[in-house]
Amino acid sequence: MSGIGAEKERGTLAAGARLLRAEWGRWRRAEDQSDTHIAHRILNDQYRRWRQMRQRAKAEVQQNIGLLKQQQKQQTYMQMQRMQMQKRSMARGGYGGYGGGGGASAIVAYRMMQWAQLDMRIGQEEFQHLEVSDSMLAIGRAQLAAVRGRITLGLTLGIPLLWAGLLWLSAPAGLTVAALALLAFTVASWAKARNPRPRRPPVPKLLFTPPKPPAHTELDEETPEPFALAEAGRDPKQVREAVRLAFLKGKHARKVEIGEIGTPSETQYGWEVPLLLKSGSLEDFPPILRDLATPLRVGTGRIMAARVSPDDAADIKLRILTRDPFEHPLPIPVRPPGSCTIRSPFDLGISIEGQTTPVVLAGQHAIVVADTGGGKTALIQRIADFVTACSDAVIVDIDPVKRGLKVFQPLAALTARGPEQADLVLEQLLAEAKRRIASMPPTQNMWEPTPEDPAIIAVLDEFIKLSDDGKEMAIELLRNLGREALISVVIVTQDATKDSLSDAIADVPGLRIMLPCRAHDVPLVVGRADAVSQGWWPHLLVPSPEPDLPADAGRFYVIAPRHREPILRYASLLPPDEAARRVEERLKAPRPRLTLGGHRPTAVVEVPPQVRRLLDAFATHSDPEVLTITELGDYLAAAAPDVYGRWEGKPNRNTMIGRTIKSELKAAGVTVSSERLGDRPGKPFAYRLTDIKGTLS
Repeated sequence: MSGIGAEKERGTLAAGARLLRAEWGRWRRAEDQSDTHIAHRILNDQYRRWRQMRQRAKAEVQQNIGLLKQQQKQQTYMQMQRMQMQKRSMARGGYGGYGGGGGASAIVAYRMMQWAQLDMRIGQEEFQHLEVSDSMLAIGRAQLAAVRGRITLGLTLGIPLLWAGLLWLSAPAGLTVAALALLAFTVASWAKARNPRPRRPPVPKLLFTPPKPPAHTELDEETPEPFALAEAGRDPKQVREAVRLAFLKGKHARKVEIGEIGTPSETQYGWEVPLLLKSGSLEDFPPILRDLATPLRVGTGRIMAARVSPDDAADIKLRILTRDPFEHPLPIPVRPPGSCTIRSPFDLGISIEGQTTPVVLAGQHAIVVADTGGGKTALIQRIADFVTACSDAVIVDIDPVKRGLKVFQPLAALTARGPEQADLVLEQLLAEAKRRIASMPPTQNMWEPTPEDPAIIAVLDEFIKLSDDGKEMAIELLRNLGREALISVVIVTQDATKDSLSDAIADVPGLRIMLPCRAHDVPLVVGRADAVSQGWWPHLLVPSPEPDLPADAGRFYVIAPRHREPILRYASLLPPDEAARRVEERLKAPRPRLTLGGHRPTAVVEVPPQVRRLLDAFATHSDPEVLTITELGDYLAAAAPDVYGRWEGKPNRNTMIGRTIKSELKAAGVTVSSERLGDRPGKPFAYRLTDIKGTLS
């Protein structure tokens, strides 16, 4: 039996040796390479050559640009030298003209522009592969076989010579190497006999992403059509396949390369799918997500992406909303009058992960940025509902254009409508901040709110409509005085740019809230140029076009000391009946009293239309100290021609307009004196802006 077993083993080794020789012959003749292997090699060679040519071209362009820059510097230097020589000549009494031309040549600048344009075109050029034909496959296979033939010849001649040399130097070492080689060949033969299937190496990966699948490649294989996510049911494997096919069909999917799609996990809102990127970044995802929504059959804006860890840019999680995560938000807590303190946190809304959003308003400014229909009312009502339930805080309602706090307005300690009233209220708040800071002992860092001296939360809507003085006072509170005096400013705006806020203050408040807004607002509010690439995407939210279509109104992102990650959240609207009930209840209960400088704040009255016209005239001239009757008449004749335009072209125009202004002010119950300007020609009569504003105080 042992003889039969040994014979069988020898037969196995012999068969394995024959298979190894056959495998070596297949490798040498390149028969282990399929047409797909050869096609991928050819395409990769095309891409490498194109990339080398482009790199050489870019290097040559950069070299020429560098030479032109040096030439430009030399010409400029020579011109400066000539100018110095001419100045010295003038000092000696010689000819001092600056003739002679010189300086940086326009031709050099033009050539630099041409080379820069060429560099741009080279950078924008995309690789276009040449389709692989049958003849190219045959040539490619023959070339590979020739290379492998030369390798085989080299090994056939080289290995015996090396062994002979080793044997000549040291016979034991040569015999040891021969024994090890024989042992390795025996093991390989035995293994091959047990696995006689011909070896097929993996197909080389393409080094580029072609716009369409080239012939004879793996990409040329028919890809199944993507299917709706609902058809996957609750099977994670089917969900992963649906996402994979959707990525393959997306026209923007070439911007990123997905290395791995992890196992999806079901959540309360749909699915969370882990992705591992091979190339690209989170910043490339917004257009890709819009592409995915159609094949997956989910709503627009219902696919989001977020970075899992700030330390790994390749680790991404995809959130797919198959149902509204905010369909059943938490109810807004019922707060009896005086039951809260401004130092305690309150909830702004619920996150997509089901968590609350606690924030603290005491000593903290806020900015709320949202387009029309973005849901500002819901957020501002949440703030007003909390502040008016505090025993140590009051709310101030400032809105130069609209209705401000609306249903919560009766609870405001101060209300300002129009730019003039806003200026008066902000002036009082600024004076109160200075008084509080001056009255604090050196050991006290921040104002202590009490029912007698409460914290002040000033909600300032339509910041852009404030006067220049009003904006300066609001910014002074925001940047310097408000926090220490516990006078917080809540700016509500549709535009966070410097042009709208008159200063770069969008990222100054500690509490920053972004509802549906514009893309260029996002980095300004977040305070990072790469905010979009970090996952802050409020610009993808859709504002409500009308009350019956809420869209994404009320959904927001927030930056606060406790919240630094880009997580979608939602603030539900307090029902109008419940809001009215809470306001009525708090109006009947004791509330904190606002005293400014030890006395009740100055009441803000409505500005009569006659006075408003004068203020508007000053505003059109950028609020100068004085305006003459002539200057006022030019504006008033255009604004109210039936009252002030009756004397146009008449010699007594200024006299009649001056009399009409006085009679109009008298009818409004306002007394403002005019004065002669002795320092101007003709000593005209004029009105001072401070006198007009003084009557309103």
